[in-house]
Amino acid sequence: MAMGKTHDGFNLFIGAVLTGGLIGYQHSLIVWLPFIFGWLFSTLVFSPDTDLMPKKRTGILQFFLYPYSILFKHRGLSHGLITGTLTRITYSVLLGGLLVFVLSKMGYIDFAAEGYWSGLVEFVREYDYDKTVYKSLSWLYIGMALADACHIFLDWLSGVFSKIRRNY
Repeated sequence: MAMGKTHDGFNLFIGAVLTGGLIGYQHSLIVWLPFIFGWLFSTLVFSPDTDLMPKKRTGILQFFLYPYSILFKHRGLSHGLITGTLTRITYSVLLGGLLVFVLSKMGYIDFAAEGYWSGLVEFVREYDYDKTVYKSLSWLYIGMALADACHIFLDWLSGVFSKIRRNY
């Protein structure tokens, strides 16, 4: 299997190439900036390997990412082309809801968890790619999903080369 630095280097190289192409093709900051952020976030912070153990470079986020490493087994859902990114986004949304609930009960925010969930449902229901916020979030997701796909492809390729070496 490919190691962390190999994943990072490969993903950063492919991400730079794709970003260059995207900037050349789509000059809108609303498209390529979220793509870059999603790519980098998924490569450096919340990757398919977060289930192993949150990386030290995540800082305070390590506290929030640790439960993910307990909930998901390595090479399970987190390494699926479709399910991987979705599990991490779902985890983040659920964690956000829990955080809103706790902070509202402690009196730190004047926003109830019910408002968080109803607002989220309404936001998803009103999806319109032509609106800036939805376009940006779509490209954020695309960046994350493609970075995850690169990671999974490198794992697969590494496995193929390992089998070839073992057979010869």
